[in-house]
Amino acid sequence: MKKKVIGMIPSRMNSTRFPGKALALILGKPMIYWVYKSASKVKKLDEIFVATSDKEIEECCNKYNITCICNETNETTAAQKIAIESDNLDGDIYINIQGDEPLIDPGAIESIIDVMLNDESLEYVGLKSKITNEEEFYDRNVVKVVTDNDNFAMYFSRSPIPYEFEYGKAYRVMGLYGYTKEFLEKYVKLPASSLENIEKLEQLRVLENGYHIRVKDTVYQSIGVDLPEHIALVEEEIRRNQ
Repeated sequence: MKKKVIGMIPSRMNSTRFPGKALALILGKPMIYWVYKSASKVKKLDEIFVATSDKEIEECCNKYNITCICNETNETTAAQKIAIESDNLDGDIYINIQGDEPLIDPGAIESIIDVMLNDESLEYVGLKSKITNEEEFYDRNVVKVVTDNDNFAMYFSRSPIPYEFEYGKAYRVMGLYGYTKEFLEKYVKLPASSLENIEKLEQLRVLENGYHIRVKDTVYQSIGVDLPEHIALVEEEIRRNQ
């Protein structure tokens, strides 16, 4: 039986480093519009939803004919929001498409879907790409990962890992993850973990509780919007590709 794949774009107004960034204008249109537009190009997604607790985001989605689920929930992470909302949906695989990745590559989304469809033992899958310079390596906005020989994550951090930068040995993770419905049912019951609270990374809740995250190599690169000054970089890239 064909598995149903649902794309979810968790979005909120109260971002710590950039409040209201979901609706920040990029070439005159809100960031959530650009994320949804890119995700809509993925034919392997059976449905796509923006998931939010904020009425302002719901109203914006309605304006741009974006399918939106707006429920007030007490989630602490994007994965938890998806897990909560998945209770009322009938998907088998859920793709977490970060709402601050307006330049998300449809091919990157498809690569995660392919990995999960081809290996049903995987519950949680992400992407990693090589860090190309020391500035990126030491940037705390860039989440790094180290993996074992089978490409399962050993640790995630905002700090530079491993200890020193060496091209080809340091990796960043993309703002894109896939989960099975069964995993989300387990994840939503897990309490926040100590390392998660220190690093502010939800993936560590998963590792601390003994679950595995497969992190696939990719050449995909993106510009995430963590701070207001990143908007200009995204606009420049969109203009270049138009």
